[in-house]
Amino acid sequence: MATILNINLSSLKYLLLIFIIFIFAGCNNRTELAIERGIQFYEWGKLEEAILEFKYVIQDLELQNKKLKYKEIKLLSRAHHNLAVAYAKKKWYKDAVAEAQIAFNFFPSDDNRKVLELIQKKKELQESEQKQRTTQAKTTSR
Repeated sequence: MATILNINLSSLKYLLLIFIIFIFAGCNNRTELAIERGIQFYEWGKLEEAILEFKYVIQDLELQNKKLKYKEIKLLSRAHHNLAVAYAKKKWYKDAVAEAQIAFNFFPSDDNRKVLELIQKKKELQESEQKQRTTQAKTTSR
């Protein structure tokens, strides 16, 4: 009976170890988790928190003193892309264009190009509206 119990405990410990390995192997690294948190914050309307998460990813990847792998380059591009979208949501178009351009430079995909072009158009529209308001204010004050 004691040997059967020892065998079952040994088997149980072994299975537990395998289970733990699978759990940790399936987890994303901290930068991937930060991207996911940022997306969730964005979806909840917590733009400041989302921006902080995306900036964390950018700083974490840029401060590594090594050549980035393909997956890390895509992640860095995605962080800049998401940061651009968050800035655009806050109507900070100048910053949004800069981030969208960086995202496109890292990973020149159709999605990054479309976002860049859309934000550029929004920025131009905002600038045009500001010029109109300035012109109207000058003519009204005369």
